Amino acid sequence: MPTIRSNDDSTYLTGARPAILHSQLGFSLLDLVIVIVILGILGTIAVPQFHSMMGARRLNAASGELVSALQYARNLAVKYQRPFGLRANPAGNWFRVYDDRYRTDPNPHHDAAPPVDANGVVLNPLDKTWYVIDYDTMGAYEGVAMTSAPAGNTVCFYPDGHSSSSDSTFVLTHAGAQRSITVNATTGRIHVQ
Repeated sequence: MPTIRSNDDSTYLTGARPAILHSQLGFSLLDLVIVIVILGILGTIAVPQFHSMMGARRLNAASGELVSALQYARNLAVKYQRPFGLRANPAGNWFRVYDDRYRTDPNPHHDAAPPVDANGVVLNPLDKTWYVIDYDTMGAYEGVAMTSAPAGNTVCFYPDGHSSSSDSTFVLTHAGAQRSITVNATTGRIHVQ
């Protein structure tokens, strides 16, 4: 069985194994330098991957926001049995959901069903604000750009759920990646690619 012995200079173990000096049980400076170099190499590999992942997350979230707005406009058209739509402005990088019967009326109609603000903008059911999404002012979508919208920048849904006379496509981009959101004109279904 090993025993611990001490002399005036150091403490050491004796027994079946060779004696190990107590002062040799820690990390050396060389060990720490090697660990720091390895962490540095891993960091240079991981940081670009992290930025790429964050960009993809922003693009996916912005695409999800647009898809939700399109689905909401379609649901309103079916529920209220009249046209509702989504108007986009790629140059301004925003879109809004509107009630078609008030889309050219600058006056709010807060007593209507559903309540609408100027130009027929409806309430967002999630945050109870008017349904206008501006990608430039929302931090979660930083760097996302709407680069393309359908002809007339509008998709209108009708009481049976179909949309315009031809398929409508929106394109969102972020750092070279893109998502295409297409509304099938016949069915009103939304596809993301």
